[in-house]
Amino acid sequence: GGSGIPDGECDCDGNVLDECGECNGGGALNGLCPDGTPVEFVYNQSVLQAFYFFTTVTIEGANVDSLDWVGAFKDEVCVGARKWNTALCGGGVCDVPVMGDSGQMGDGQWPTQGYMAIGDIPSFKIYDASLNTYYNTVESSEINAWAPQSTQTIDNLQNTSEGCTDPYACNTTPNANIDDGSCWYA
Repeated sequence: GGSGIPDGECDCDGNVLDECGECNGGGALNGLCPDGTPVEFVYNQSVLQAFYFFTTVTIEGANVDSLDWVGAFKDEVCVGARKWNTALCGGGVCDVPVMGDSGQMGDGQWPTQGYMAIGDIPSFKIYDASLNTYYNTVESSEINAWAPQSTQTIDNLQNTSEGCTDPYACNTTPNANIDDGSCWYA
């Protein structure tokens, strides 16, 4: 330690947090932190939290695996994440905790700076562990604005898939949920 800082704590004397939030840690290996968290899904806890429940989470129409993750974002900042093992969730429906900006702490640090504020709407991403791939998502219903201690249940969260979404077109793309303007008609 030194200077009253307990041994093992970050002390600003060359000991720094790595991308996994560990003081003088070894960092991520193959995109994963030592605890298995995808590096893009690392976030800090906050006393201000909301919870978004998803009945199903799918990639290309198939349920995600128990090693996959769902992360919540405000712009490009991860504000919450959950490993999607439905066997460990109540009734097989998991939630994503979404952290709010709880302000500056007494020690001058602000670990949740830029996190959710009342009225913000989070976005979500899926991490496919088997492919080491992150997917942008679309929800089956509109996401409610964030507020502390609020909850919302959404039927489905799925990866975005661009293509022709018009069922009357000659080239309808199965599983497409974002129309890319490529439809053509006879």
